[in-house]
Amino acid sequence: MQKISKVIILGIDAIEYDLIEKWDLKNLKQKEYGKTILPLYPNQDPTTEIIWPCFITGKEPEEMGYSSLNVCAKSLRPIISPISPVISKLFFDFKTKNGTHKKQVTWPILYGCIMLLKKIGLIHKPTKEDIKSETIFDNKQIKSIHLHIPIFDKDDFPEYRKEIIKVISEKLYHPIIEMKLKNEFTQRLKEVYDCVKKNNWQLFMQYFYVLDGVQHIFYRNHKKIAEFYLMFDEFIRKLTEIIDDETLLLIVSDHGLKKGIHTPYGFYSVNKKLGLKNPRFIDFREIIEDKLVKT
Repeated sequence: MQKISKVIILGIDAIEYDLIEKWDLKNLKQKEYGKTILPLYPNQDPTTEIIWPCFITGKEPEEMGYSSLNVCAKSLRPIISPISPVISKLFFDFKTKNGTHKKQVTWPILYGCIMLLKKIGLIHKPTKEDIKSETIFDNKQIKSIHLHIPIFDKDDFPEYRKEIIKVISEKLYHPIIEMKLKNEFTQRLKEVYDCVKKNNWQLFMQYFYVLDGVQHIFYRNHKKIAEFYLMFDEFIRKLTEIIDDETLLLIVSDHGLKKGIHTPYGFYSVNKKLGLKNPRFIDFREIIEDKLVKT
């Protein structure tokens, strides 16, 4: 394989492998692509706040620092950790006929308990401080730039993300959110192009929330979803025209989406043959470091 002097990682949330194939998006496919094995526990839904920190650390959730969307205070961990699988099985049903994740009627009880524990400070949403392992950006042998990485960067999610759940069933807000999604896409594209022009980095990672948002809101509108996928496909076409032969372009996603529900596998695509087959999502850190540190 030829020399690799730079790596660009595009973390595009919620790329669905089956849609890439269905619409034959050749630019998103690149020279090698496929599904990835996510760092999931049994019955666990792939969530942004857990999967992306696992990607940048190259660790399973518990090694990375936490394995739940709600991080317990140290005093509670010896109690909560052993019973987490039981709680998951009790409050969630993952065996629906169509394969989707359906919450049981008991979930409001769990939600109420979580809100109470948050209020009294016994649990909290994960923060950068909860990531206990070093990340690829901490490797002092690699000059890196990272933008909007979930949990790791303070500006990880766009402001409108918290509106998504509210507007899924409120069609009046759909045009507003669509505009915000397109604005985010445009702004983050500009950031990528601006960075590519510079020579002060070896590793650059940019994160996009866009596809996750659009597929949750417009999950019944395949035409609208296809529009956004085509936007990304065209972006990749233009980007590959301006990067040099020594740049590795890696596209990764933390999960897919079907009918508004996360699918339990990720996606990867790379502009050079790496010879991977259904790689683990957490293996990419080592692959990238191997390419950059040896060159």
